[in-house]
Amino acid sequence: MKFNRQLKYSLCEDKLKDFHEDLIMLDDWIPFVITSNLPQDVFFKLGKDVKNKKIYSDRLLQHKLDNGQSGLSLDEVLENEIRVFLDKYPKFKPLFSVNE
Repeated sequence: MKFNRQLKYSLCEDKLKDFHEDLIMLDDWIPFVITSNLPQDVFFKLGKDVKNKKIYSDRLLQHKLDNGQSGLSLDEVLENEIRVFLDKYPKFKPLFSVNE
C-alpha cells in the first residue's frame, strides 16, 4: 500500500525484506506503515513464532487502545508509532530515513 503523506519518516521498502524474520518473531506491535508494506505471506506470519501469545495479544490490544484514545490526527499517529517503535527497537532504524 502506498501513502501520499508527508511524514517525518519514510519507509525504505528495499530494506524491508532484510527484516522479515525479525518482524515475524517480534512479540510486540509493528507500525502500520511497515505492516501495510509487507508481502501477504510475511504479514500473515506476524506473531506466529512469539514465545508468549498472551503478552503479544496484550501488547497489540494496548497499542490499539492507546492510539484510539490519543486524539491525534492520522499523520501524528503514524509518526508517533514509528518514533516509539524505533526508540524501543533501534535495530529497525535502517528501515527508515528521516525527511527534513
